[in-house]
Amino acid sequence: MENLILVAAILGLLIGLAMISRVFTETKDYFFIGLVVLMLTLELLLSWGYYSGYNNSEGAFPFWKLQNYLIIPPSIWLFVRYNTDDNFKFQGWHFLLFIPALLAYAIELLAGLVSFSLKVYEVWFWYTDVLPLMGLLYVIGIFWLKYSKLYCRRAIPLGKDTSIQRAKLFLLMASLTLLATFWLLFSFIGWRYYEILEYLLIFFFFAFAFLHFLEGRTFPVLSLETKQQEFPNFNDYESLKLLDELMKEKKPFLMPSFPLNELAKELELPPRYVSFLINEYVGKNYKEYINSYRIEAFLEKAKSEESNYKTLLGLAFDSGFSSKSTFNQVFKDQMGQSPSEYLKRTSTKTS
Repeated sequence: MENLILVAAILGLLIGLAMISRVFTETKDYFFIGLVVLMLTLELLLSWGYYSGYNNSEGAFPFWKLQNYLIIPPSIWLFVRYNTDDNFKFQGWHFLLFIPALLAYAIELLAGLVSFSLKVYEVWFWYTDVLPLMGLLYVIGIFWLKYSKLYCRRAIPLGKDTSIQRAKLFLLMASLTLLATFWLLFSFIGWRYYEILEYLLIFFFFAFAFLHFLEGRTFPVLSLETKQQEFPNFNDYESLKLLDELMKEKKPFLMPSFPLNELAKELELPPRYVSFLINEYVGKNYKEYINSYRIEAFLEKAKSEESNYKTLLGLAFDSGFSSKSTFNQVFKDQMGQSPSEYLKRTSTKTS
């Protein structure tokens, strides 16, 4: 058991570091889930240290001081936002979500310097254990709610090429849901079968690593080569024609969540090549490109009979937008006015 825990912990460490390194790529959501994986890895290492006696050995590195449950809820929340809203962008105020975790680190550091024990105070237990547990339950609830809504609206790609990605997402959130459930049982009911958590984490790390291996994306590509070096066998004209036909016929932009990887799989082209085509020939990034189609779809709906019995927000949701704030911001960025102002001006001109 001791060796199995150590192997799983090392595997979790490698997975976490690989995910964190993706902060330099387009898949920044992996950075935040990487933080969660590292926190879970520390939990598993703590169990290994207990079984092996490392935690009490002389000269042991106090890795357990890096453990901070307060990092988990905001990281999962940001991960969920990235995976349920194509237009989500990390902004400066999001750093505020990690202030409780940073404060906990600062207090523990200060307490260590003055040899002061925080464990004797119940308020510290509530701050470092109960608060993150409540936050974890909240963000997991948000995920399953959003996921079920997207699934019911058929806004989740269900093609065979996405099966591994969906399996990874489901494995991750299902494991976190079970983890939160057992954590709740241990904290408030007094059920003390910690081995369940250990086996759960071991299974999660091995299963996640296996799915990651199948997907073939264990480590990110940190630089882009030129089109001539990397895509010499693709015809830009034919690829652009396929892209245009796909957008007009299948209208994938109507799905609130349709990342670049999914578009590339529909076209059977490399994601970086599709990104190159959009940047080079359309002059937009991927999000701007998708949103331009959504705006066009909204304007068409606003001129149709649908506008007689649907609100502007309802038309926006039908056009692929996932929130009111995102729709208003994207519309103003592209059209220079708010939706109501633009429609009022255009209706005045046509009347």
